[in-house]
This record gives sequence, structure tokens and C-alpha cells, in this order.
Amino acid sequence: MPGLASDEQIRLLQSRYDLTLPNDFRTYLQTVCPATDLWEVEDGNWWSFDRIKNIPDEYRYEISEPTVAAHASRYLFFMDYLIWSHAWAISCTDDENHGRVVFIGGMPDCFVADSFTDFVERYVKDWMSVWPARS
Repeated sequence: MPGLASDEQIRLLQSRYDLTLPNDFRTYLQTVCPATDLWEVEDGNWWSFDRIKNIPDEYRYEISEPTVAAHASRYLFFMDYLIWSHAWAISCTDDENHGRVVFIGGMPDCFVADSFTDFVERYVKDWMSVWPARS
């Protein structure tokens, strides 16, 4: 099916960025990832597999979250908001942050979900729940 990632495409993505995808994110890419960018009513844009990139390849600004900045090449963007006003990336690091989702462009950048599954479940229920807490 067009848009869904094959085992070979997954292998190439992991090899290109020297990372290991979290299992739930891999399953998403292989089963429901859109064939083209998917805009929705809340102005979120779920990226097609071909658009997924790591932070250095996609984002030219400084990352304010130190643990993300230190391993930026192992975080993959998968969704943005309002034509890249903000975006979400998943950690593919080999540390305690593996699988966590970070919000980028919010100043400060910060983790907003403990896993891709957590992100999706919360996003579907209340899309604002995956935004940084506002003070």
C-alpha cells in the first residue's frame, strides 16, 4: 500500500540516522502512516514516511531542551502544526528517553509524551494535551 513503510525502508531510515525506532512508532510507519501529508481539522499535519527527517536535517534553530540538543540527530520529526509553527519529534536514542515525544519550537522545547502510543491516545482525546503546559 502506498505510503506505508516496508521493512527495507525502515532499515534504510535507521541506517541513515544510526538509530533504532521505538516499536510503536515502527508499527505506525508500517500500518497507518499516510501516503501524503495528512492535514486535519486541528491544523496538525501528520507527515508521510518520505518526509520524516531528524532534527538537524529539518530544523535550523537552537534546541532549548539540553538532552534533546545533545542527541538531536536521533530524534525524528513526524508531525507539525500550522505549516511548521511547531512540531513533534520522537526520540530514537539508546537511553532513558527512547520513545518519548518532544515538542519543538515552543520555547522552551520539552517532552510531552512518554511514548508514541501515549502521544496518539492523548492527541485523539484532547489534541491540546500534547502541547507544553502554559503558565
